[in-house]
Amino acid sequence: FMRTADLGLTQDTIFAEQFLDDPNSRPEPHYHHPSPHPPPGVQFHIDENWVCLDDGKGSHSPIAPQAVDALVSMGFRAACDPMMWTPTSKTRKYMTEKGLRFDDIPIPGPLEEGEGGPEDSTCLVWSGKFAHKYHGHEQPAVRSQGIVNMSPEELVDLIMDSNRVSEYNKSSIGRTDEVVLSDGTDLDNSPFSGQRKKKLTGVVMQGATVIDGNAVFESETDEEQSDLEEIEEVVFDDDGNKSVHTITLPSRRERRTRFVGETKLVRTTNKPPLVRKVLEFYTLLHCRALTDDQGGDGFIIVGRGITPASDADKKKSKKGVMHSEILLNVHIIRRLRDSKRRREKGSRKGGRNSKSVSTSSRKASKGDLANRCLMINVNHLKSPMVPNMLAKKVGLSAALNFIMDIRGLTE
Repeated sequence: FMRTADLGLTQDTIFAEQFLDDPNSRPEPHYHHPSPHPPPGVQFHIDENWVCLDDGKGSHSPIAPQAVDALVSMGFRAACDPMMWTPTSKTRKYMTEKGLRFDDIPIPGPLEEGEGGPEDSTCLVWSGKFAHKYHGHEQPAVRSQGIVNMSPEELVDLIMDSNRVSEYNKSSIGRTDEVVLSDGTDLDNSPFSGQRKKKLTGVVMQGATVIDGNAVFESETDEEQSDLEEIEEVVFDDDGNKSVHTITLPSRRERRTRFVGETKLVRTTNKPPLVRKVLEFYTLLHCRALTDDQGGDGFIIVGRGITPASDADKKKSKKGVMHSEILLNVHIIRRLRDSKRRREKGSRKGGRNSKSVSTSSRKASKGDLANRCLMINVNHLKSPMVPNMLAKKVGLSAALNFIMDIRGLTE
């Protein structure tokens, strides 16, 4: 079960009949529409609403895709809301010196790239609180932003792969995929993909092929499907002499991640240092590509704590285990360059594209930026181990350590 009141999903806002296969049947609470009645073992609260994510047989419930869509929308809005966040004194000073703005997010790359490697200590952090009155609103939230010396696809693979959690989280005992609601293998038919099929309108010229709702000619499709692409980089030396370098990179078709569209319910266990008990989390984890309205050219990963449906699931944990709840986790991963394809005369084996990158006060080649990404994180956690008076301090420190641990895996 997952809380949905802060997502705008309540029993009064959902038309439950849309999920019924038989119009004569009655919609079931939690399964077809949210319900204020909590799962077993959870105290009732009049302002809360709950939905069931799976059907108990390994598949998703009818309302689960809509709940995940709402979670993605809310998570993205929270990460991009400048009114919600207050920068730390160090972040405020850094942004003032560099002339950075909070609303640089929609740009495919920040004004200050950074290197994103183990030696790069640049990381911006904010703290804030959610304005709603629902569960966990009194807990502080933390937003962090930094450059990672990985391609967006590599970073998504790292975060979503449950077998690799220990690579960047040294206190992790393990993460298990309990239920996979969608494995992302069939994005065209998956309700969790976040994709909306385009409708082709107008007249299609003879000889054109329709791809994803767009009419393109054969030369364009060959270029798009090429395994390699070439980037021309113009470099000026100290004497003003101009030189052109050609960088060959995997094409957009080759830069893929198998986790787009994947939605799963996971169980995570951590053993923090100097703590006797083990921390355990039950979480919904979902990944999808950013839409055009969200700036595109990247991915978003969202997570939220869930509650097992039966007492038997809750009793799987052994003694000495403390349950914590992830109220919201968001990872927005953006590419550090904007693709603007330029058709050239003649055909060649590899497509050649003109790339424009964001302005920077540090020197970074286009080849460097191709393997870097901007990571924006939002963390909202409730743990009985952390007192409220220390939650903000602990959250800010954890956000910094998370980005530095990720950078530590890069070259």
